[in-house]
Amino acid sequence: MNIDFNVNVSRLETMRRYLLGSALIGAVLLSPAAPSWIALFACYPIFTAMMQWDPSNALLQAVVNRSSKSVQDAMFRNSTADY
Repeated sequence: MNIDFNVNVSRLETMRRYLLGSALIGAVLLSPAAPSWIALFACYPIFTAMMQWDPSNALLQAVVNRSSKSVQDAMFRNSTADY
């Protein structure tokens, strides 16, 4: 499986991740009833927004590309067998 380490998070997705991370941190800071470990969940979206690369997106893209390539190969084999 080939994983691409180029940018795989768009600008819109980056902004969403920053907002989500900020909201999680803000919820912990503003609400004394919120458990502090919730702020740890903010690390992942903020870090992936800063890097503009998400390992789960890369893995999903690799799996989809691999399966679509095998589907295309199967379609190509079937279309050449008809002639």
